[in-house]
Amino acid sequence: MDEDTLTINWQGRYSLSDGTYFTTGDDIEIKLDYNHWIKTEVKHNRKDYYLKDYPQLEMEGLIARKP
Repeated sequence: MDEDTLTINWQGRYSLSDGTYFTTGDDIEIKLDYNHWIKTEVKHNRKDYYLKDYPQLEMEGLIARKP
């Protein structure tokens, strides 16, 4: 899968435009700067999904891909 922008789908999960979505326990790679990919894990706190290593970072709008 190529990189894509994360959006929230109808199920409340963060997804890529091809329908691939991320849920608790899924590995994800996010691009935090020009060409630097970070591998982390998706978690859920009973309110929303978040990134294990970056819990304060808003997921919607991030450039991401499935590892």
